Amino acid sequence: QEFIEAGVSFDTFAPQFMWLLMIGMPRSDLTKKVMGGIVPIIGLAMVHLCIVVLAAAQEGALSQVLIFQEVFDPSMSQLGGMQKLFAFPNFVAEEWPHVLIWDLFVGRAIWLDGLEKGISTRLALTFCNFIGPPGFLIHVATCLIKGKGLTAMGYDERNES
Repeated sequence: QEFIEAGVSFDTFAPQFMWLLMIGMPRSDLTKKVMGGIVPIIGLAMVHLCIVVLAAAQEGALSQVLIFQEVFDPSMSQLGGMQKLFAFPNFVAEEWPHVLIWDLFVGRAIWLDGLEKGISTRLALTFCNFIGPPGFLIHVATCLIKGKGLTAMGYDERNES
């Protein structure tokens, strides 16, 4: 349980440094060095995987899986199923870093796209850090308003042969 707690703390606070770099110094060499590669996301994901494995090995983990099935049963309340799951500390320990790491993954993609297109991503990244997908929508709107088109986020059909 101590490692789960430490892992959650690490995956909560380590990304904030990365967000500060992308939002506060988007074009700096330090930001490009830290966030240009995927290694920081891999490191956070590895900590998350350890949390998942340790939480899954705890007593009561199977009952959480059964409740999780409710979330994907269209005849049941998805919100109700999630509320039940959030009563389990180990589910929260898995879910919170999951959200933070995926938001950072998308934030990194927004930051890279902004660098490539020469547009500011500060507002989009701030929202992405705090509430996730609306930050991505802000980036899409910024791209369209600036006449840069929809972002491909890495795929470019012009590269097809």
